[in-house]
Amino acid sequence: MSFSNIQNKKYLKVKIKKKIGRLEKIITESIPTDLGISRTSVKNLISKKLIYSSISKRPIELDHNLVDGETLIFELEINKKKSLTKEKMDLDIIFEDEHLLVINKKPGMVVHPGSGINKGTLVNGLLAHCEHLSDLGGNLRPGIVHRLDKDTSGLLVVAKSDKAYLGLRDQFTNHSAKRNYVALVWGNPELNIHLQKKKIEFCLEKDKTYRLSGKIGRHPFERTKMAIRNDNNGKNAITRFKIIEKYNFKNKTVACLVECWLETGRTHQIRVHMDSINHGIVGDPIYRSGKKTDTILINTLGDGFIYFKRQALHARNLSFKHPITYEYKNFNTFLPNDLQKLKDSFSKLNAF
Repeated sequence: MSFSNIQNKKYLKVKIKKKIGRLEKIITESIPTDLGISRTSVKNLISKKLIYSSISKRPIELDHNLVDGETLIFELEINKKKSLTKEKMDLDIIFEDEHLLVINKKPGMVVHPGSGINKGTLVNGLLAHCEHLSDLGGNLRPGIVHRLDKDTSGLLVVAKSDKAYLGLRDQFTNHSAKRNYVALVWGNPELNIHLQKKKIEFCLEKDKTYRLSGKIGRHPFERTKMAIRNDNNGKNAITRFKIIEKYNFKNKTVACLVECWLETGRTHQIRVHMDSINHGIVGDPIYRSGKKTDTILINTLGDGFIYFKRQALHARNLSFKHPITYEYKNFNTFLPNDLQKLKDSFSKLNAF
């Protein structure tokens, strides 16, 4: 995929990945999701004759028959950028050069504007800090290559230049960029290794690594949630994890600290996958399976648990090849204070 700009037009070239299915769906699935071009948008572009075949050099129709390896050319108008407010923020910058920067995002911070949120996002802070951010991801998401949920803390890489954006995005698309997370989950996942569900595969691999595989898509009824889907509305998702520590109460494991890493990067992926095997992340207000309500346990855990008001999920490690210098970059960060206090609350259980 590539971009080119001519006056007030932007031309996007997309190589089609498959040929089976409805045309607008095939095209949409061939476009990186971070570009924000929906299936409806594709259909509208076709009707306006703004998508061309690289073979015929003519606009395609909805009954167009795709050819193996065909490239389509999108003619996109460059709209005037919606004005985004620059806000000076105390950003925790782990690394920065002229091409990109790595941020340790605080919990409670939305990554970019949208859904009625225009201020207080990471993007607002980045605009005040940086002279330039790549806009290939969209006017409301300058520099954003990948995202973290509002209440997930941890490492995030941001692109300043278009070349850096394209290089980083390709690494996330082909999974050569690596992201490791730490999560505190309810119960003991290894006890459910033989759990059989139609929509999720849960197995033990080598070196005590567990593998979860199940398609993720928008929940059919609750549109703010994601869910395990085995239909055409789900996308393949694979999560691996290891158990780092177990926390016992009354001779029973009530929670575990796990290290997770993603082979794919779907919305809410770790949260949905852990919830699907009945080991939801501690504090998660949406995916709550396995949550403990024992009053004695809660009182024993104390303030570190009682006042913890988000999912216990932190992006601890991020590694990738620098898209300009080709150097291997590897970044790590400590647990934020609230998550460290929560971990300490569970750790003291083992003393009882």
